[in-house]
Formats: sequence, structure tokens, C-alpha cells
Amino acid sequence: MRTLLFSMLATATTFAFVSAANADRPGAPHLFPHDVLVYGRIDDATELKKAFAESSMGRMLDDPKVKPLAGDLYSAGAELFERISDRVGVSLDELLSIPEGEVAVAVIPFEPAGQAEDLPKGDSPEALRARIEQRRRRNSMVGMIAIIETGDRAHVMKNMLDRLGDLLVNQGYVLRDEEVFDTEITAYRAPQVTRPGIEFCQRDGATIFGIGEGVVGDALRRWEGQSSSKTLAQNEDFAAVMGPCVGAEETEPQITFFANPYGFGERFVKGGGGAAVFWPILEELGFDKLKGVGASMFSGGDVFDGIMHAHVLVQTPRDGLFSVLRPASGDITPPTWVADDVSSYTTLYWDVPNAYKGLGRILDRFQGDGALERLIEKPTEQRLELNVQDEIIDQLTGRVTFVRWYEPPARLNSQSQIIAFEFKGAEQAQQVAEKLAAAAPRSSTRDDEGNVVVYAMGRPGGDNFPQNLRRPEPRLAVLGNELLYCDSKQLLQRAVRARGGALPRLSGVAEFDLVIGEVGGQLDGQPPFLISFTRQQEMLRQFYDMAASPSTRQQLQQAGEGNPVAAKLSEIMQRHELPPFDLLRKYFAPSGSFAYDSPTGIHYTTFTLRGDR
Repeated sequence: MRTLLFSMLATATTFAFVSAANADRPGAPHLFPHDVLVYGRIDDATELKKAFAESSMGRMLDDPKVKPLAGDLYSAGAELFERISDRVGVSLDELLSIPEGEVAVAVIPFEPAGQAEDLPKGDSPEALRARIEQRRRRNSMVGMIAIIETGDRAHVMKNMLDRLGDLLVNQGYVLRDEEVFDTEITAYRAPQVTRPGIEFCQRDGATIFGIGEGVVGDALRRWEGQSSSKTLAQNEDFAAVMGPCVGAEETEPQITFFANPYGFGERFVKGGGGAAVFWPILEELGFDKLKGVGASMFSGGDVFDGIMHAHVLVQTPRDGLFSVLRPASGDITPPTWVADDVSSYTTLYWDVPNAYKGLGRILDRFQGDGALERLIEKPTEQRLELNVQDEIIDQLTGRVTFVRWYEPPARLNSQSQIIAFEFKGAEQAQQVAEKLAAAAPRSSTRDDEGNVVVYAMGRPGGDNFPQNLRRPEPRLAVLGNELLYCDSKQLLQRAVRARGGALPRLSGVAEFDLVIGEVGGQLDGQPPFLISFTRQQEMLRQFYDMAASPSTRQQLQQAGEGNPVAAKLSEIMQRHELPPFDLLRKYFAPSGSFAYDSPTGIHYTTFTLRGDR
């Protein structure tokens, strides 16, 4: 049954991946090897460019009031690129014009073909150490394979590859050509056995590039159906990860991604070093149950500007490291203290008691029985006079809320935030707040807001805090049955006022309701453990205000005295006035995201609504 299910997933997944490729050429998953470590693919670069032009960002850059500035910025980039164009062999315009269809790249395990005579001879300690070091490096090597559909731009790609070949020969690589199925492969053998060779070929409007001897030839054999080795399309984990991502929409994704974290980590550990010390611990914790991570991205449409689906494949049962992976579900309505002008709102639910027990089992395995009590509970009780199990773990509902707000004036760290932990009762939350404040009597002071008890937890940075940055003002407060930690006095004041009704609240705001409505449509009945709402225009406002600030322009001008990039950017900013912010903000609609627990792992989706509608 399991094999049949994976076969069906593989068929559905790879069918979607092949359609954009040349009709006479299999798609990348059929050309790449089975044991890919990291993989990324653009379905059709030409269509992706069109989708970008039709996106909110593309339409904004094409706006008559923005286009001159955008054009100058691109021209500046092209001018700066000319400094390396001689070495690359193409201009920036030519480089961007190369892909005309499928583009895919993958990191793969690689075993070099070097012979024993390549290793140092003799029985001296130095020779033995050298041979061990070389074998260690060989065992940890990775290669790469890429396919780029170039169409009638194959000659531009050939110019780049010829320049690369000249550089390789100058570094001691040896040129050798071979032919596979009437296709000439240009290959460069590395001067040392611990360095992989580099090779490429061009066939039927596509360029295949490989790092590692034989990589390109193997891809051509799969192309011809003459290889007995399995392909990525036959990888069950790949199919199981990508199935939920690709199958979530009616159209094909423009971009797909897959990674095998365990395989990549295992390869890295073979190189030795500090990571090898921790690898047995990770294996003992069941890290091998993390079978894959994948994502797919879609753009275009009347409602969404873009959608991304991601899936983390975790093998059951979720024990060891994954025993703390305990999502829950509950009410997603924003608390009454969340004001209507926040830049983002996120709430998530976690099964805290069972996650805590899972953590205890992990610690017991390596630290002996009772590790939680020794390492966490007793020290916390001695320092804070808090009983972790009775006063925190058993009293939390599992809901955590994150709120962000941009505190004016605009600075690099203008983004302030609140993290709120929901308790089963207000009394329990207040008790924890009091004990946390009492644990730092020298730095905590009462700084109440109305009838709300607030503890100011010191001023980070002392007297030498930079004037051009926002100084964090940590605060602890209890609103209802939630314990709030905030790094901005202004933001906490707004939360208190919103809860009291003096400020409008996020709940009921039209754009928030619109996003949550779309979340409901995407969930298809699945109970989410995470919901998020973000105003992209507020993120834009911070950088817009900084760019418009005379002090920023002055700093950019000063930086340009020793930096050609900053100098060019300063020149452009002096030549152009920024368009009104209201013109830009209409192109940036709010976004939302959600996550839910599934039998195969965690599924996450984020989307941005279409702006300027």
C-alpha cells in the first residue's frame, strides 16, 4: 500500500515537472540522480519574467512616476557589472537573457574517480596522515549538476563557458573531450584528486553543466533512457514532499525546491571536524526521521500576487528529536490589545505539556534520569522562585501571540514587537510576572500604564547607545490572562489603550478579514496551529522614510567617497525625487500565512494578495 501511494505521488508530481521542458527532453527530475541533496528548479524562465512583470512589484516598477528611478538603478547595475563582464564574457543584459525555459540545479554526492597512485606514498606518519586526510576529503565531496534551457541564446552561454574554460586551464585543469550519444562533452580534470572536475555540454537548446567527473555523461544516459540508476523522479521522499506542494494549486509552480537535510548533514560530517562529534547524538535523537523539506512557488492570478507552499516530511512515530513537535489548535481571533495599525500579527498553538515531556525524555537519554529537574526546574526555582511544572507548564494554554509595529521615526531597528503567552487565568500570569521582575531588582522598576502593572526591565546599551537606532525599552505586563513581553514603551502603551477601547482594534479591520477569509479557503478544513497577517506596505514605509530622510542621503554621499556602488546610488538619489508614498503603497497588498499538522509532517503556506485592485 505504501509503495502504491508513493508511486501515485511520484507519477502526479513528475508529470507536473516535465511539461515545461522541451518535448524531446525529459524534465530535470528525470535527468538528475536519485540521491540529490539540494534541488531547485524554475519551470520556465520566460514565463517567470512575464509573471514578474504582471506582479504588483513589476507594475510598480513600470509606473510612469517610478520607471525613471528604476531605469537609472538598473543602468547603474549594468555599468558596475561591466567591470567584470570581460572575465564573465557577457554583459548584464546578455546574462539575464540566457534562460529561455527550464532552469534547474542540484547539489549531489560525489565520489571522485582518483586511483591509489594519486595518494602520497610511504609509511611515514606524515604520509599516513596525508592519505587519511585525502580520503576524508574525498568521502565528503559534493558535486553539482545544472540544466539551463537557452533556446537561441546558446551562443551567449557558450561564450561564458569558454571564458570559464580559460580560467580553469590557467589553474592547472586538464582539458579532455568525450562524446556520449553523439553529444560532445567538454571536460576539465582537476589537478588534485580531492578537487572535482568540471564539465558541460550543449544539446537541443539546453546546456548541462556538472561539477564532478561523469556527471554530465550520466545525465545524457538518463536523457536517452540508457541508464540503470534511479532518478530524482523515482525518489519516494521527493515525491512525498513535493506532492502536497505541487498538488495544492490548479496551475504548475514557477519555482520548486527540495532538500534532504539528513543526507546533506551526513555528507558534511564525513569531512570530519567539530560536526562529526555531534552527529552520533543527532542520529541517536532520530534526525534521520527528517526525510525532506520542499517548497513550491506560484505567481499570477486575479486574487493572489504569489503563493508559496512548503512541506516538512517527518517519518512516524515522532519520537526522539521530534517528540517536541506537538502543534495544537485554537481560537485565531486577535486579542483585544492588538491595535488596528500593527504591521504584523501571528498566533500559534502548541501542546506545551507533551512537548515538555518530550524534551525531558531527550535530556534523560543523554544526562540520565531526572535531567529536567536538575538542569531546568531546580535552577529556575532557586533563581526565580518559580515552579516550572506547576506555575508555568501546567498553567499555559499553549497559545503564543506575536505582534510587530514600526515605531516612528524610521530607523534600521524601528520594528518593535510584543510576545504574549496565554495563561489559564490572569492570577497565574500576574504571579509569574511579579517573580520575573523580582529576580532582577536592580534593573526592574514599576512603570504602570493606567491601571495596568508594568515592569520596566532596564535600558539596554547604557549611555553610549547609537543615536540613529531605536533604544529598546523592555517591558513586562499582564493584560487579561496574557503575559506580555514588549521591547517598546510606545507599543505597550498602544496595546493598553486598544484593550481599553481608546484605539481601534485589528479584529474586524477589512483587510485583516480579507486575509483570514482567504486563509479559510486555502485550509480546506484542516485545523491550523499557526495563523499570520502582515501589512507589506508598513515594511515598505520604514525603508521609504529612511530613503527620503536628508540624513540618510548625507550618509550615503559620505559613504560614496570610498565606495563606487554607494557613490552611484547617491548620484541617482540626488537626481530623483521619490514618488509619493501613497502611489507606492497601493501596489503592496497584505499577506497571510498558516501552518497545519498532517500525517506526513508540517505543511506551511504563505500568500500575498494582489495589490492595486
